[in-house]
Amino acid sequence: MAENVKTQKFTVRHFLVLFTCMICIFTSSAITFSCPGLAYRPVSMQLGIQVSDVSLYMSFVYLFEVIFSPIVGALLEKFDVRIICTLAGVFVTAAYLCMSQFTVIWQWYIAGVFIGFSQITLLWLMTAGVLGRWFKKKLGFALGLSYAMTGAGGAILNIVGQIILGPNLLVEETWRNLYMVFGVICLFGTIPWTALCLRNAPEDVGLKAYGAPIAEGEDVAEEHAVLKGMEPKVAYTRWYFYVLIIAGCLMNICDIYPQHYTNFYQGVVAVIPGTQTAIPELMAISGTLEAFSMVGMMIGKICTGILESKSIQLALIVGIVTGVLGICGIWLGGYNKILPILFGGGLIYGFIYAFVTTLLPHLTRQIFGDLHYDKIYSVILIPVNLVGAFAASGLALVNQMFGWDFFFILDIVVMILVYIFCTLCYNAGKRDAAEKFVSGTLASEK
Repeated sequence: MAENVKTQKFTVRHFLVLFTCMICIFTSSAITFSCPGLAYRPVSMQLGIQVSDVSLYMSFVYLFEVIFSPIVGALLEKFDVRIICTLAGVFVTAAYLCMSQFTVIWQWYIAGVFIGFSQITLLWLMTAGVLGRWFKKKLGFALGLSYAMTGAGGAILNIVGQIILGPNLLVEETWRNLYMVFGVICLFGTIPWTALCLRNAPEDVGLKAYGAPIAEGEDVAEEHAVLKGMEPKVAYTRWYFYVLIIAGCLMNICDIYPQHYTNFYQGVVAVIPGTQTAIPELMAISGTLEAFSMVGMMIGKICTGILESKSIQLALIVGIVTGVLGICGIWLGGYNKILPILFGGGLIYGFIYAFVTTLLPHLTRQIFGDLHYDKIYSVILIPVNLVGAFAASGLALVNQMFGWDFFFILDIVVMILVYIFCTLCYNAGKRDAAEKFVSGTLASEK
């Protein structure tokens, strides 16, 4: 007689875990990575220092993401995910509340340490790790939807921030109100959800991953959740592990390119050719290209998540093709001042923009499995985030030394390399999986 098998349906528990990841990214991650520039100049004016001195705290954020990555990865394998993620929520909340009271610049750098811990936990490791255990069906869509919240949150919270700062932001300390509001948003957007709604795996509450098969009479519990994957010590000896790291670093470079779009617009598009004389009607909309890129990023993350669930190759091809077309649209549309092509290029570039947060964790899980995913992915993120700490200034140097043409050509070359390296490591990893994968349970890994 054939065994009666059904699949796990989508429940309130699945929704709450997904919503927890979304709200944490919409609030704390969007504030950290999409809104820091709001207070740079007001703070520098009030403290009598350079803007670069203020923005340096973000380098501390990136650097300590690198330092904490393997530590948090190991902690998530050993302890309840609620403890580590709630602690991250406390850190990011406290950092922004304290920033509203700071009086000397070194205090911002200390805050960057705590924000770095919070974001490597909430943005990178919690979301990719937990959703991978809660979703067998539509995992890519769940990841894409969650990571799209950096764009959605950034778009909304930037508007909120501008309202709070007001027209006298350079002479009044309204930035203190901004940081206070950001802290309160982080408080209500992280701690209640991670403490009450998050669970490491569906088996913790007697469920299975959405879409996973359930045999009749099967005992669904944490100690019976069998996972497959590669041992870390084996993964670190495989050549494609290091190729994946290189691909991740290149993805992060593509992700940082849009940070320079406004500079290109203000220095090339919105001035009379051959001069630095501004064209007022164009300079007045200098933030529009970045706004289109942010919307494109949000759409791109959702679409990449859907596509990667169906086919890694399909997601790669669509992302690379739209990325190349997008950067060409920005390049040619900008030089020729054809705004629909320029802004359209910024919009469709969002697909490649989404790779580092959406495609990279999915590739890691596909190649190395679920068993030790948190630990292996946390190691991959060390060089990936280290590149992020230096790529922003490095790309600015590329433009200054070699010009905008070389800047755009370099991005096209990087995107092509991303496709080649991702294809190589995915094909090699899938061939290796049958021989190198072992089985284990969630309980045995604690």
